[in-house]
Amino acid sequence: MAASRGAKVGIVLVVLAIILCGVLFVVDRIAASAAEDRITDETRSQLAANEVTYQGDPKVDVTGFPFLTQVVAGEYKKITISLDRPQVDNVKLNDLTVEASSVKADARDLLNGSGDVVAGLVTGTASMTWENVRPLMELAGLPAQIDPSQVDLKVVNNKLELRFPLQYQGFQITLIARGSMVVETGKVRLKLEEVTSEQGNLPPIVNNFVKANQGRLQVTVRLPGLPYNLVINNVQTTDAGLQVTASAENVKLTGQ
Repeated sequence: MAASRGAKVGIVLVVLAIILCGVLFVVDRIAASAAEDRITDETRSQLAANEVTYQGDPKVDVTGFPFLTQVVAGEYKKITISLDRPQVDNVKLNDLTVEASSVKADARDLLNGSGDVVAGLVTGTASMTWENVRPLMELAGLPAQIDPSQVDLKVVNNKLELRFPLQYQGFQITLIARGSMVVETGKVRLKLEEVTSEQGNLPPIVNNFVKANQGRLQVTVRLPGLPYNLVINNVQTTDAGLQVTASAENVKLTGQ
């Protein structure tokens, strides 16, 4: 009889534990959802203030379970903000994903919409099609014998290839400059690896001209300022376009 009563008590305790876990899970998810809503509202406000447009709504994800333990600690593992088709200063991006880590915020501030939410480190990745990159190319400094409007761009074997039609001393040739995009002193530019021509070996007078002016075959890409004061630190070329990586430290995700 006592054993039967003990078994019933045990079952009741198990049921209560399951119910309690379920309640805690629901409360945890409600708190996480409230935090995501707060960050989403702040993101909309900041992007509007910086005249950044995008399609749909920002997608915000607060990573980590349970969330309430992060609330108690006042530090959150990671917050991810994703934008679809953002446009900055008439520059069109395919997408922009911002990951904020070591995020600190007072629990009450985060959930009631007051105070600051500060990320120790923010990294951003964005992509652009070549179609949207072309209008951003700056070809200042080219020799007068090259018409900038006739310069053609394409990607071959993951390397950037630029074709420069050149008229010099009665010769008409097409120079081919190959290289990779790099970030130097805050600017994205073409780092030349080789310069050849469609015509193969050039007459000495033209060859000497090309060698003397090779350093002027410089191309930079004017990229816009990114949200959250992200600073571009790496670019990669793909057949589809540019992949840009940027970062910033001690960034306020709210109240900017």
